[in-house]
Amino acid sequence: MRRFLLVVVFALFAIAGAEAQHSWHSQDRVDAPMSERLKNKDYRVEAYIGGEWQPLKVNGALTSDFNPAANHNDFVGTVRSVMGFAMFTDDFSKPVKVRVTRLGEPFEKVEIRPLSYNIKPRRVDPNTIEFKLRSPKQKVSVEFDGDRLSNIFIIPDLPDERPTLGDVIYFGKGEHEVGELWLKSNQTLYLDEGAVVYGSLRAEGAENIKVAGRGIFCGSRNDHGKHTRGVLVNFEYCKNIDISGLMFRDSPSWTLRFFDCRDVHIDNVKQIGWMINSDGVDLCNTKRAVMENCFFRNYDDNLSLKVFQWSDTRETCDIEVRDNVLWADCAHNLLVGPEAVGAKIHNVRFINNIILESREKTDPWTGALAIMISDEGVFENILFQDITVEDIRGGKVLSFDFGKYNSRGLAARDITVSNIRYNGTQAPMSVIRGFDEERYIENVQLRSVRFNGKLINKKNFTEYFQTNEFVKGLSFGR
Repeated sequence: MRRFLLVVVFALFAIAGAEAQHSWHSQDRVDAPMSERLKNKDYRVEAYIGGEWQPLKVNGALTSDFNPAANHNDFVGTVRSVMGFAMFTDDFSKPVKVRVTRLGEPFEKVEIRPLSYNIKPRRVDPNTIEFKLRSPKQKVSVEFDGDRLSNIFIIPDLPDERPTLGDVIYFGKGEHEVGELWLKSNQTLYLDEGAVVYGSLRAEGAENIKVAGRGIFCGSRNDHGKHTRGVLVNFEYCKNIDISGLMFRDSPSWTLRFFDCRDVHIDNVKQIGWMINSDGVDLCNTKRAVMENCFFRNYDDNLSLKVFQWSDTRETCDIEVRDNVLWADCAHNLLVGPEAVGAKIHNVRFINNIILESREKTDPWTGALAIMISDEGVFENILFQDITVEDIRGGKVLSFDFGKYNSRGLAARDITVSNIRYNGTQAPMSVIRGFDEERYIENVQLRSVRFNGKLINKKNFTEYFQTNEFVKGLSFGR
């Protein structure tokens, strides 16, 4: 009897320990880990606002370290860490000083990325740094002792005003449960600063809809089961969509999905997602979209352009992606394809973006900047310009390849790569590669592409790129 009681006691302790991190239902249906809802206890953050140091709330968000063997079959949140993020608003009439303290052991070194912002921290004590942010666009990652898994994001913004006209769904400071929230034409969803809304968002056949604010829309209480999870925000057959300002955290699958939509504007959106398939933005069968000023960290692709077969719209086109900072713990950051299903993806511009991380090493899935030429699709008139790639840990910088998803693509042509800067030592050779005598990559221009300061030209191209005889019209320039 005593042995039985001890077994029961140990079992109860084990269950309690598991429940502290996970809620287990079955192999295919698992509630999301809830640790991202808790205050991150690794950091203390203050901002000098209104003439005094003000403490900022440090939120937690789950992250996944890149591990194909574990992550590609892991839907229950067992291989996770928690990073922090702190959000605040100021008018930025002058630079704002920020103070970050890492609790615990003193640190040896610290980086504030993107490195191109050239933000130099001042060490205040063995655990604390101070630095200045000169603009609300300077959203940054603070990384102590090279830790990119449990780092902290500092996310400033300009103040924002609650809309008072029209049909507005408003959520103020505090936690709110909405379940599945549907938007209608001419509606605005507004999450004020300090609001955390749990649920999912939907619209179908709607026009003139807005989603805005300074709050957090969170999917951590949604079903994360392998076969039962859903997209966090899903808009289908909609026109004139404007999404701005919010943080989207812990999507069970794709975060923002647009299917057969027109005139999409995504501005100053933030994301942190840990799950396989946690794509940031998927533009599917969609025309005329702009994504700008965003700050994303996702395990999977940050942006993917696709065309699915269950629509009369057989193209995704007229897309511009500019002035974003993107971090993919696995997968791609800027991806054209792979799903194109006998259709066309064309007139795409990626301009002035910064890539902080990309780690996928397995072809054909690698490439921070990528075109996956698959599914009988045609890919043409694509521009990558003014892009900085920092020291990504394992992913290729560029990959333009006939990777097989369901089938090979038909063609890729008129691709310009201009003013690309990669500084690092951990990325393998990039790829520009056709498939056979019927499926070429044609008219690829490399203009002022530099890896560690070296200009890529005709003479040294094969030192940095894998290629083959099925590439036509490859040219170089400054």
